[in-house]
Amino acid sequence: MEEDKVASILNKALQEKADALSEYEAKEILSALGIPTCREKLVDFYADQELCAAAKEIGYPVVLKACGRKITHKTERGLVYLNIPSQDVLLKVAKEIREKVSQDEIEGLLVQEMLMARRELMIGYIRDELFGPCVAFGLGGILTEVLDDVTFRLAPLKEKEAQAMLDDIKASKILDYFRGEEPVNHTALSQILLNLSKLEKIEEISSVDLNPVVIYQGRPIVVDALVTLNSRKVPLAFNKDDVPIGLPVPKELWPYLFQPQKIAIVGFSRNITHPGHLIWKSIREIGFQGKIYLVNPKIKEYEGYPVYPSIIEIPEPVETVFVCVAAPMVAQVIKEAGAKGARWLIVITSGFSELGTKEGRELEKELITLARQHGVRLIGPNCMGICCPKGGLAFFPQQRPVPGTVSFFSQSGSIASFYEIGMQDLNIPVAMLISLGNSLDIGPEEILTYLKDDPDTEIITGYLEGAKKPRNLLNVLREITKPVIIYKAGKSKSGEKAAVSHTGALAGTPRLWDGLFKQTGVISVGSVEELNEVTAAFYYLKDKYFSGNKIAVITGQGGAGVSAADACDEFGFILASLSEETRQKLQKIIPGAGTSIKNPVDLGFSSTKKEAFQQAIFIIAHDPGVDLLLVIGGAPTFLGRQPFLFEEFATWVGEIAPQIEKPIAACLVVSSLTQEAYQILYRHKIPVFGTVQRAIRALSRWYNYLNRQKEGE
Repeated sequence: MEEDKVASILNKALQEKADALSEYEAKEILSALGIPTCREKLVDFYADQELCAAAKEIGYPVVLKACGRKITHKTERGLVYLNIPSQDVLLKVAKEIREKVSQDEIEGLLVQEMLMARRELMIGYIRDELFGPCVAFGLGGILTEVLDDVTFRLAPLKEKEAQAMLDDIKASKILDYFRGEEPVNHTALSQILLNLSKLEKIEEISSVDLNPVVIYQGRPIVVDALVTLNSRKVPLAFNKDDVPIGLPVPKELWPYLFQPQKIAIVGFSRNITHPGHLIWKSIREIGFQGKIYLVNPKIKEYEGYPVYPSIIEIPEPVETVFVCVAAPMVAQVIKEAGAKGARWLIVITSGFSELGTKEGRELEKELITLARQHGVRLIGPNCMGICCPKGGLAFFPQQRPVPGTVSFFSQSGSIASFYEIGMQDLNIPVAMLISLGNSLDIGPEEILTYLKDDPDTEIITGYLEGAKKPRNLLNVLREITKPVIIYKAGKSKSGEKAAVSHTGALAGTPRLWDGLFKQTGVISVGSVEELNEVTAAFYYLKDKYFSGNKIAVITGQGGAGVSAADACDEFGFILASLSEETRQKLQKIIPGAGTSIKNPVDLGFSSTKKEAFQQAIFIIAHDPGVDLLLVIGGAPTFLGRQPFLFEEFATWVGEIAPQIEKPIAACLVVSSLTQEAYQILYRHKIPVFGTVQRAIRALSRWYNYLNRQKEGE
């Protein structure tokens, strides 16, 4: 990049208090970045002789545009004339342009070569106040916003990230052979994205729109450009509240949070529904092995435990403090906890920024300021706390969870609770569950930094509402080599914001979150239910026997097979073509009437007979063209008082599974009648889903992640 040239253009424009560059100046910036643009010449607004000479040099037909810093959306204003065939027509349209614009907004006329192209793309750049610099790619032309086919990534881009953007739009096939035209040079196109992302260091540029970028003889060429300026120089990950956030957590502090030996509960209560009481009871019943100190100035003793009037009165230093007092009292607790040598405060108390009031925000700001002054770290406020079976910590009483390998973080206490219950239903033990609440001090970025190296965590899951510094999140997610499954709430159009440029109008926070997740390999899901299902797919299937996406569907119901075929098409699985040998073997054990030996395989009544059912699964699984299997149960048997063989189905699948060295999943569609069958399958390490569509969706998340990992090797 020719940095001096770029700086000179920008400084001149900013000194003249311009809000945007002219198209000609914008093209000069692009040229300095190494981005190809069409041939053009800028001529004086009234110089007809110079205008004609420029057109002759470029060669007819030409394009004529009004050019000026104050002129945006030229097409809508009728200030662009295409395919001008001759000098007479050129002079005529130049006169028309002069009649449409005022003297104070025009700087000249721009004469360009006319590139005849059928394909138009849009490439953009925006400096978002929260996400910082981002690059966009999508369909271009005058219908950019109507077609709404665009993808975003955070800048700067890596080469693979730029290439992935080309495949990420719905109309990506337009980049291949198209109506007799040769395919687009993908390397040249991705290089434009890479070069544009270099602007991330230049804070004076607010947005860039390259629209259209035409495909001419397979080469991408920019024919129009708009650069808007930002005199405020919005910094990366702008922090609106000026709160001192983002302080790294020393590694030696984490054990005091997840495996503390000395705990204080400030705000303990005799009331069995009070958070202070529930925390005390929870950690006792889960089997916490350390010391517990209760604090409440109105209580002297409870069930043999002395209750202290303040943290200061506790006879020895404490490591972790649970705070369950009223919001205005939390600040004093921080001071006392710091004086007592505490490392962590888990602030259960609500009444802060979640209220949306100035008072709540001010209280919260005081907390983080005091925490920094007194050398303590905060979880919360407005949180449920922490569940860590290995450390003897639990959300609720009467919980005795077994330590596992799945760790979950949540910015919603209730969803953290629901997730824990969901994991119990799925027979999946957890390593830890962290309720972050308002994420004042410790947010997703810090927790992920810990979990990426935590030896007890193999799968990371989370419920995310937002991040104060998404770029920190980007950086840590890029470093994680474990599966990360996240449900990001609030990804609706109501969160989008308007902007002058096309790129700004198309951006919006949901799109930027999508881009961040795709950029970092996060498995993004759309609901708590899907989060649970995808967790199950990863936990039970792991990466054992992973190979490809050719799936065999085995069922006793024709309709379920059709549904599975539709879902496979939707989520990118290929129905495996069974070999002639496989079909011949199936014919011998499956009666012809009411069955199908083509994939999806309909076993009919053979699905109610153990030997035939297991033989069919074994035969299909050993077909070399099959990569994974989905077995669907729940077909009516018409056997009197036993209309369904749910538990038998689960047992039969579980028995045959060890003989199959391929991933296998199950589907039982009447969940209200199949709970024991579900547990049988879980005990055999087989994930089971409530509908065919949800099964295929979860398997696709698992497959796509592992396939990306394989391709990245």
